[in-house]
Amino acid sequence: MYQIMKTEKRHSSRNGVSLYLSICFPLAIQLLFLFILDAKAQVKQNINLTKELEVGLPDGDENYIFGLIADAKIDNLGNIYILDIKLNTVSKFSRDGKFILRFGNKGSGPGEFEHPQTILLDPLNQIYILDARKVIIFNDKGNFIRSFPLDFRGIDIAINEKGNLLVLGVRNDQIINVYNHDGKYLYSFANIIKNTEEYSKNKNNQLFHTPLRVWTNGNRIFLMNPYKYEILIYKNDKLIRRLTRNSADYLKPEIKESSSGSNVVVSGNYIYENNSFIIVYYNGNKASWLDIYENEKYIMSTQVKGTLFSIDSNGKLYFIENDEYPRVIRYSKIPILQ
Repeated sequence: MYQIMKTEKRHSSRNGVSLYLSICFPLAIQLLFLFILDAKAQVKQNINLTKELEVGLPDGDENYIFGLIADAKIDNLGNIYILDIKLNTVSKFSRDGKFILRFGNKGSGPGEFEHPQTILLDPLNQIYILDARKVIIFNDKGNFIRSFPLDFRGIDIAINEKGNLLVLGVRNDQIINVYNHDGKYLYSFANIIKNTEEYSKNKNNQLFHTPLRVWTNGNRIFLMNPYKYEILIYKNDKLIRRLTRNSADYLKPEIKESSSGSNVVVSGNYIYENNSFIIVYYNGNKASWLDIYENEKYIMSTQVKGTLFSIDSNGKLYFIENDEYPRVIRYSKIPILQ
C-alpha cells in the first residue's frame, strides 16, 4: 500500500511538473524572445536629430567662409566660437548664427597663432587657445590678455571645478598637467597610455601615449584610450572607473604614408556627461557613432554625420563638417535626454 501510494504521488508530481512546463516554458521562450528584441533595439537605434542652425558658406560673405575648422565651443550665453587652423583665426557668432567678430592671425607675437589646436571657454567667457607649446588668453571681445609657455607639447585643454586649467600632453610620463588661471604650473597626474604591441615601434613618440581630448564635468575628468574603446573616468586626480565596450567599428590609430611624410589617423572622440547620462562620440572605420550610457550602463548607439565637438547647456549638439565646405551645424537635443 505504501509503495503504491508513493508511486501515485510520483505520478502526480510528474504530471504537475509536466503541466507546469507546458504552461511556463512557452511563456519563458516568448519572454526571452522579447528580451532579445529589446536588447537589439537598445544596441542600435536611429535618433532623429533636427538641424536648427548652420554657420558657414561655400562662397559669399567672407565672415562665414572658413579654411579648415578644428574646434568649436559654446559660451554660457550661447555664442559660438569657431577655430580655423588654416586661416589662424577665431570667429564669434551669436546663438542665432549672426557674425560678431573675428580675431587672430599667423605669427609668434602677442595674440598670434603658430599652431592653434583647441579652444577653451571659462565661466567668465575668457577664451583660451592652446597653441602647441603655449596657452594664449583673450577676453570675449577678442582682445589679447596674456599667454604662458608650456615645457611640453599640449594636445588639448579643459577646466576643472576649481578653475584650474588641465592641459593634456606628455610631461614626465604623466598626461594631465594642472595650471592655475595665471599660468602657474601646479602638478601632473594620470599615467601615459601604454603602446600596444602593434605600435611598439612608435614607443618613443609622445603622441602615441596620450588621448587627443580631455573633458570635464565638475570634479570628474574623462579620457578616451586611443587604442581601444575604453573611457577612463577620474574624480579629481584619481582614476575611479573604466567603461569599456566591444565595438567592431572603433577606429584604431593608423599610420598613413604620403609624399609629405607619415600621418597618424586616429578616432575622433567626444564625451559629455549630463546628470545620469554619458554621451560618447567616436569615429569608426565605416561611420561615426553616438553611444548613450545611463548610470554608466550602455543602452544604445546611433549613426551620425560630421564630428561632434560641443554640446551646450541646453543639450543641443554642435557638429563640424569640413567635407563639402567648412561649417558648424547645430542639432536639436537628443530626445532621450529631454
